[in-house]
Amino acid sequence: MKNYFALALTCLSLQVVSAALAQSPHDVPSSYSHQYDAQQRREIEQLLKNYERSLNAGDVGGIVQLYTDDAVLLAPEAPSAVGIRAVRNAYTGIFQAIALNISFDIAEVKLLSPEWAFLRSSSKGAVKILANGAQVAGSNQELFVLHKSQGRWKIARYSFSSVLPPAK
Repeated sequence: MKNYFALALTCLSLQVVSAALAQSPHDVPSSYSHQYDAQQRREIEQLLKNYERSLNAGDVGGIVQLYTDDAVLLAPEAPSAVGIRAVRNAYTGIFQAIALNISFDIAEVKLLSPEWAFLRSSSKGAVKILANGAQVAGSNQELFVLHKSQGRWKIARYSFSSVLPPAK
């Protein structure tokens, strides 16, 4: 009898879960969906502001905490930095060569699931070459793949490229 009751309870639980999974996104009240999306976008915008602030401060530790442990950094004319240790080393090298004063503009945020999103942006500002003190314009386009883990959005993949003509 005990086994029969446990089996019946398991079957009922599976039916409830199946019914919940079968609900389409249209079954969620649109006001909730819009509020959720707006909240996620605000969190993603804050992540980019924190990244901008850490970049401009040359703060490797501040940047690294914004990345996932399995992050990948795809910088132009450099090998991929795979994993958080490689990402840390890449930013350490970057800040030994240059200082940044840039700002980001968000072009697009797309929520792909509750845990994944992408952010497309552009950035403009000044880049100071530390070896000679020269200051040059910086202007890039960026693509961030974001992962939400333990309630926080983090950078899982990041790629950028200059939109300026090549130096002659």
